[in-house]
Amino acid sequence: MMIPHPSFSKKTLLKKKSALPHIIILGLFFLVASCSTKGPGSPSASYPDRTGKYEDSRNYNFDYRQDRLQKQDEKTEKELEQDSESFDDPATLLAGFADDLSRASLEKAITNQLQAMFEQELSTPVRLGSFTLTCGRLVETLEAFLEILKQDLPFEEFNKKISEEFALHQVGKGKNKKVLFTGYYRPIIQASPVQTDLYRYPIYQMPEQGLQQVKYKKGIQLVGTNTGIKKIRESYTENKVWRRFTREEIDHKGALKGQGLEVAWLKDDLERFFLHIQGSGMLEFPDGSQQGVGYQGSNQHSYTGIGKLMIRDGAINTSQGSMQGIKKYFIDHPQDVAKYLYQNKRYIFFSLNNDEGPRGSGGGELVGGRSIATDKSIYPAGGLAFIKVRQPVLDENNKIIRWQPISRFVVDQDTGSAIRGPGRGDLFFGTGQKAGAKAGHYHERGEVYYLIKRS
Repeated sequence: MMIPHPSFSKKTLLKKKSALPHIIILGLFFLVASCSTKGPGSPSASYPDRTGKYEDSRNYNFDYRQDRLQKQDEKTEKELEQDSESFDDPATLLAGFADDLSRASLEKAITNQLQAMFEQELSTPVRLGSFTLTCGRLVETLEAFLEILKQDLPFEEFNKKISEEFALHQVGKGKNKKVLFTGYYRPIIQASPVQTDLYRYPIYQMPEQGLQQVKYKKGIQLVGTNTGIKKIRESYTENKVWRRFTREEIDHKGALKGQGLEVAWLKDDLERFFLHIQGSGMLEFPDGSQQGVGYQGSNQHSYTGIGKLMIRDGAINTSQGSMQGIKKYFIDHPQDVAKYLYQNKRYIFFSLNNDEGPRGSGGGELVGGRSIATDKSIYPAGGLAFIKVRQPVLDENNKIIRWQPISRFVVDQDTGSAIRGPGRGDLFFGTGQKAGAKAGHYHERGEVYYLIKRS
């Protein structure tokens, strides 16, 4: 709850220390009086004691404000309603809300995220670009949009209703506010629950449960800043030696070997590396059974994109910088695998799960084509958005034959190590080879408009 600062009348106590000319005393009196005079909008008395959950204590703790202080260019939710320049009439931004995917997939994405937000504190502030909203406002937006969606209105009537009930806020980077989208997916990977001569590359769970998972802590608020989340992580991971281990120390030198932390074993070191990049996958065991595996945590090292390093070294050119291009290079040059993979020191830990699909950092199950990842220090988990971008069209062999423009509603549900800044996004393509073929080549600039329910 944002508690307003009471305005107090200034009281001045003049102590006479020496005999001064009457004219100086009189002038000083009028000067002080003018400084303490209440303006027409000032309260006539200090605020009364608050009731409700604060009624048992009058020693209010304002420490929680330390990380909630807004930047000068940020606006509160009240200002959001009044700022017609930043939140525009949909009709002035878009000709319409044409959506290239099924309504069922959109309903599923919204429902999944609402389920994840069900127990969240609705008054929690969240950031949307330069604005500060509440979690409750996001829930209200999703619920209102879902109700309209279920009415199955004709296109023109649907556009009219969305324009009337929602405000749009275009986000992105640069003068034209563009967002650079990459793609990600959930691979299906052959694996074994035990080590064999064929399955030699382990994926690990965290040495200690919960230490890297972000937990909310009283006195720290994550609004418009990374300070709070850094404090939380430091408090939960202090003096944990395993978090300093690099990829090379774990995978090559065996820093975690023999501790019973292996979740499963894979055939290929490259598949293991790209599973780390994607953050989740589906393991297919020799008996034909499948098991989902998802992100559990990470070490303390930052992400380094090996594609850029390979382009810098001349190993590949820019057009070969896709996941498929990188894999092909390593197949042809296996001696370079360790050289590049170990330069990305960031290491991901996994846990098995039985979910139907992977879950984003916002808690909701992701839906192919309907879920996006953004920088969560800038954009909120649970935000509803409309995007305009291009995507590849594949043939029966999963080869790209052309690119076509698309527009659709999506739900902001996730984040990623490489997704940083207002101009970056990641589009989730789903599970399997076809999704991987699209995601692996994806590098497209597009438009993103967040929708907010009008009060």
